[in-house]
This record gives sequence, structure tokens and C-alpha cells, in this order.
Amino acid sequence: MNKCILAGAFSFLVLISPTLLFAGGQVVGMYGVSTGNSSFDVGGGLGLKKSGVNAVFVRSESNDIEYFATQQFKVYLTLNVFGGREPWKAFPDSNPVTADGTQLSGSYGGVCPTHPQWRENRLHLLKQWLTDFGGDNGISGIWLDYIRYPGRWEHEEPFLADTCYCPRCLSLFQEETRVKIPEGLSVEKTAEWIHQNAALQWMEWKKTQIVSFAMEARKLVDRHANGQQLLLGAFLVPWKKSEHDGAISFQLAQDAELLAPYIDVLSPMVYHKMVGKPVSWIGEITRYYRGLVDVPIWPIIQAEDLREIEFSRAISEVTQANADGLLVYSHRYMTDDLWPPLEEVHFEDNLLSNPHLYMDDPEKAPEQSLSVKGHPQFWFTPPAEAVLDSRFYFDTEADQKNNSIGLTAGLDRKAMWSTEIQQCEPGSEYQFSADFFRNDREDGLAYPEITVWGQKYRLNTHRAEQKWQKLKVQVSCPATYSKEESSFIFHNNYPSTSFWMRSPWLVKVAPGDGGPHQLPPKTRFFPIGAYGAKPDNLDEFKSIGLNTAVVPMNYDNISKCLDLSMHCTLSVPRDPEKLLLMLDDLALLHQGKFSYYVNDEPGIHSFPESKAEDIQNILKDRFPAAVTNMAIVRPQAIPYYEKGADYFMLDQYPVPNMPMTWLSDSMDEAAEYVGRNRLQSVIQAFGGRQYASSGWPRLPTFAEMNCLSFLSIIHGSRGLYFYTFPSIMATAEGREDFSLLIRRLNSLRSWLQIVNDQKPVEVQMTSVSQVDPKGQPAVHCSTKEQFHTQLLICVNTINTSVEAEIGVAENRQHSWREYYTSVPYAVADKTILARFSPLEVKVLLEER
Repeated sequence: MNKCILAGAFSFLVLISPTLLFAGGQVVGMYGVSTGNSSFDVGGGLGLKKSGVNAVFVRSESNDIEYFATQQFKVYLTLNVFGGREPWKAFPDSNPVTADGTQLSGSYGGVCPTHPQWRENRLHLLKQWLTDFGGDNGISGIWLDYIRYPGRWEHEEPFLADTCYCPRCLSLFQEETRVKIPEGLSVEKTAEWIHQNAALQWMEWKKTQIVSFAMEARKLVDRHANGQQLLLGAFLVPWKKSEHDGAISFQLAQDAELLAPYIDVLSPMVYHKMVGKPVSWIGEITRYYRGLVDVPIWPIIQAEDLREIEFSRAISEVTQANADGLLVYSHRYMTDDLWPPLEEVHFEDNLLSNPHLYMDDPEKAPEQSLSVKGHPQFWFTPPAEAVLDSRFYFDTEADQKNNSIGLTAGLDRKAMWSTEIQQCEPGSEYQFSADFFRNDREDGLAYPEITVWGQKYRLNTHRAEQKWQKLKVQVSCPATYSKEESSFIFHNNYPSTSFWMRSPWLVKVAPGDGGPHQLPPKTRFFPIGAYGAKPDNLDEFKSIGLNTAVVPMNYDNISKCLDLSMHCTLSVPRDPEKLLLMLDDLALLHQGKFSYYVNDEPGIHSFPESKAEDIQNILKDRFPAAVTNMAIVRPQAIPYYEKGADYFMLDQYPVPNMPMTWLSDSMDEAAEYVGRNRLQSVIQAFGGRQYASSGWPRLPTFAEMNCLSFLSIIHGSRGLYFYTFPSIMATAEGREDFSLLIRRLNSLRSWLQIVNDQKPVEVQMTSVSQVDPKGQPAVHCSTKEQFHTQLLICVNTINTSVEAEIGVAENRQHSWREYYTSVPYAVADKTILARFSPLEVKVLLEER
């Protein structure tokens, strides 16, 4: 990090972010505008400015560019990179070769992306535009169009060619990937061999041809910027990686994630009517790209064949999906009734001032701030006299798009940056997001914290080291708050630990953002399984009584699961393209029943939400009735991955330093987001010398595993997985404890398949020790019912003996018997009196 310590030396390099090109406003752009079109009428009537348009895409003609620039529009050009048929005339070998050995037809269009002369032609034109049209009253940026392989996608039934298999491409592919294609094959046989033996390498290599052009374009734009705000944008085919058998990757080779490092703005072409989609699809695709990449998204909608109501709805879909801008294709289709909706365009404002931390005037630093020079405007540190040993940083050099602020905490507990929050709408939900950086995790309990409207949030998903990590938090605007609570505060309360923050945003979330909650497939299968499986120990899994095992999805594991008739939980690749290829190669999957483990702790890795959805969608397309699950240690991450799995596996490992209720509290929080019937649990079954430095110095006891298992069932778990089988089986005591617990669970299997009763069980503690760490009754209970009989499960969650009166419903005043010990229990005054030893589980069966 290139950092400036406040009250020390400062760098005065101010770098501009493209996302603030319209500081204090919003981006509304119109494509295909020309001074030669008499309807543009900039000054009034149906004019562009009156309708809120502040950006235009024009032809590469100096008159148009200069005119609109002097009228204070942002002016953009579009560079056709690999589209069209004209290049075939000058370069016949630029016509791509398809998998059957023929060139593209004349009605198709498209240029081979490896053609050196054409690439040079495009880059030369880009350079010429930057030279001729840069500077004052010039362009504000250039968008790359057809930055992909050929494909006609703008129809309800897209037509995609499998290209390019020209001699140049095949030679470069082998040279750059070291894949050796057998000699003497025809083009058709060569394509077939690649599909069968090197499909992934071929797809990745094709993407490289596209991204490398964007990389060269980025260099040219930066070289000619000369301090100007010059954007490099790209128009995207509006497809997900999970759609059309992955055609966006395998045929078109257009990858937003790979383009994003070199592109300032991405514009998915959400022409819903052209492709036969409902208007709501616009919002779906916009959210998809916002969840996939961390660059501004300016979707471009169609005006062609739309009337006012539908056009207005299209605009709303973009703005409610929290896009960063809106573009319209095209000016020539803008009928009189379409202009008024543009006047109503409104994007939710960021309630935090100066999110890109632009430098304040050094001579106007606020007196109450520690900084004397180089201060980010509207951001403050505590008064100098209150600070002893905390340190504050302001970095203007490390990132070309965003400045950042940092904190090293001292013992004074004054390490904080603050800024005023604009007024919010009481009761509405807002999303905070920002990038955070940490050098290391030497203090495993240290996390940055923020305060919003007086509510403090510990950002304990910040696990990445030596790289920026995007963190998000959902916050509610309170009904009332004081003036002191109208500040946003970035804290660091961990002495000698440093955290950095950049690009803080606080934006209102549209109601129902992302659509309705999904429901898991109906199943009576209750998994009791473990991690750590492989073909040579799966027999032991089954013999001990487990009905599932988490295993990597490969041929050997699937074959073994089929041999044992086990409903295994297959761990899939965390990459949609790799998953698609693997599924094509594993026909065995259709011979048995499997669940799919789709992700492991995506929240603490800031795994792209849209990529998680892609993986889920691919599996659901192939296996609609199959169950998917992902492990989650921070329940607040679940809303962002709600569409990425059927079940969320809470995997808090409390032994020996945390309370048992860490797991159940996390499940309760998770239930607020997705309901209890979408929760599973991972039970700690590991510990020892190799884990001591991470806080798990010993294996859990039988009482602890038993407590955690039944506690999670009480709180709604629809499946139990133990982490890990090899660890708990490594000692004789561990094997004995684990075997006993699995026998106990299996004896209840028919009951475990039943969802818990919704009515809570009343518990009145009667012992001296009464509460869990959150102040709730130490004994947790729930009931299940089948065949008109109830099962009551209760757990003492604390490590001391307790006594409790457990409420029994009016119509359940019968005798009860402990399921495992047959000890009888009587009902008196509508309660059962039960005494629990530390962490004890009681399972009471109603007797009729």
C-alpha cells in the first residue's frame, strides 16, 4: 500500500473514478444520436436535455462530437471489434472457420479474433479516435462492441456458430497451450477431438483472444487520457454462464469477469422484446451482472417496438436493480410517447458523501481533524487531543480508480473515520458495501467494524489477506435517530492491526429485490453424513450408519457411491464452465440419487453471487429434483446466496472456546432470511494438535457432539453433516463416541424426516443456573408429530446441571417416556419437570 500517514507527508496525486463521471447526478445515455437528425432538438420540446439525457453515443464525426460536447453532454463512440462482413473483402482469411470446416455464411458476419491485421486495424482506429477526438470538447470514452466470437443472439432462437478452426487459430492454440492435436485430422475431426479432449483449454484460450484485445485497448485509452476522464466500456451479450449450455463462454468466449479489470463500464444489451423475454428479465440480467463483477453496470434497453407503459417498466427494472446508469437503443426508435418516462428516471443515491475519497483542498482541512494536508473531503478523524496511539492513513496512489483510507488501532480506541449520512427513509432497507484490505490475520479475532445510524456491525466475513475484498451488510433505517447517530463510522478496535477501506456505498434496496424466495425440493431424505470421504473409506461410512458423505464429484467416487447404494453429497467445481463439462462426462450421475455440495463458505471468500446462481441453475437444469447445499459460517451472508442453493449448512465449531448456542443462534439468524426448512448443520467432529493454533486443541466429547446435533435439530436442521470423519475416527474414544451418536440418530430417522412443529415450547427454568449466553432459557426444546403422537426434544445448552419445567399442550396431558432410557415422565400443571446434567439431551415420546 502506498499510504500517507495523517499529519505526515502527503501525495497530492488526485485520481478520478469513472463511476463519478456524473457526480451528484445519474447517467442516462442515448445511442445513435446525430446532429443530422432533426428530432434531436437539444434545447427544448422533446429534446434530449429536457428528458434527462446527459450522455450520447454518436458517429465518429468531429461535428457531432464537438456539438454535443459543447452542449455539456458526455460523448461516446462505439468501436466494432470483431463484427460484420466488410473485413472479409480486405482479409479473406479473417472469415472464421466453423467446426464442420466451412467458413461463415455471408448472412452471418464476424471476424476471427486472432487475425493479426484486423486486430491491428481496430487498435489503429482506436488510437486515431483518441488522438483526433480527445481533449476539450472531445469524447468522454469509447465502447467496444462485438468484443466476442461470432454469434447471432438477438432473436428468440439464437444462432451460434462453433468457431474458429482456421489454421492460424489451431496453430496458435497448440503453441500457447501446449495441447498437441493429432496430425492429419480434417477440420471436422479436429473440432471433435478438441471437444472430447481439450474443451476447457480451448474455451479458456478463446477467452484470452478476446481479453487480450481489451487489455491493449485499455493501454491505448490510458496513454491518451492526459488527465481527462476517458472511459473504456463494453457491450455484453446478456446471457448467464448457465444458459444455452454455456454458449457465452464456449461459443462467444465473452467473460465479464475477465474483461472487468480492463473495462470501466459494462453494458449488457437487455433487448427484452428482441429475444422474447418479459420486461422483468431486464432486472434479472442487471442484477446478474452486478453480482458477477465489481464495475459499474449501465444496461442498454431497447426503444424499438415499445409503447410508453412497457418502456417505463423497462426503465424501472434497471433502476430498481441498482444499476449505475441507463442507456437506450436507439434514438431513431424514440417515439413521442417514450420521452416522458426518461424524465422520471431516478437512481437511488449513495447516502455517503465522496465515496471515492477525493482529496479535499489541503488549505481547507477541518480543524477537528488530525489531518493537516491531503484529507479526503467530508471525511473526519477524531480531534487530535483525543488520540494517543491510533494511526490514520489516506492513500491516493495505490489504485488508479479509488483512493482509500486506513486505520491502525491503538490502545486509545480512537481509530475511526467518519462522514455524515444523508437522510434515509424510515423502515426501508439499505445495503452497505465497500472494499476492505488487511495485510494478515495474525489476530484471528480482528475484524473491521462500521456504525450506521447508531447500529454497529462487525464485518467478520473479512478473511482475505493481501487483496481487496468486497463486503456487504444489510441495514435498516430506524424510525428515529439522533444527530449523533446520523454519521457513518469506520472503526478499528484491534490494537496493532491495520484495515483499509475504499468505495463505501450505502444505497436503498428495492422491495423484493431479486424475486421471491425459492423452496427446496420435497424430500423425506434426512442426510446424516460426514466430510472426509474417499473411495477407500466409503465402506466404513456406510457400516457406521451414515447415509451420505461429502465427496468430490468424479467417476471413482460416484461409482463407489452407486455400489454402496449411498445417497452421496457430491462436491462440484466452483466454476460453471468446468461443471458443465464434468456433467457431460459423468453419465453415471443419472443412475443414482445424489445431493450436490455447491460451495464452501462463499461469504468469507466474497464468491460472486451470480456465479453461485449459475452453478445452482446448471444443476437444476440437469437434475430438477436433486438437493443442493452450501456451507455458511456467517449467516448474514445468506441473503446474497439465497438463489445459490436449496439448503444452507451452518458450520459453527464451538468446542472448546465458544458456547454451544453459537450454532443455534446462527441458525436462528439464518432462519430470518430463508426460513428454518432450508437449514442444515455441520457438527464439529475434529480438534487436536494440528488444529490448536486455530482454536480447536481437542476433539469434542460425546456430550458436546450429542448436544450440538440435537440442538441443531431443535432449531430446524434438515440434515446433519460431521466435520470430519477421519478426525473423529482417529482415536478409539472418538470412534466409540461417534458410533454411539450415529446409532442414536438413526433410531430416530423416521422422526427426523418430520419438520418441527411451528409452535414454540415454553420453558421455565427452576434451577439456579438458568440462561444461555444470550439470556435465553438454558434448555431449548421443540416438538415433532407423526401418527398423532408427539416427540419432545430438549437440550441443556450450558455446562452445568439445570432444572426446567417444560410446557405441554392442553391435549397432550399424557405420560411421557425418555426415548433412549425409558425413564417415565409425568405431566403436572401442564408441564414436565426435568433435570438435566451438563449438555444433556432428553428425547421424550408421548405415550397414549
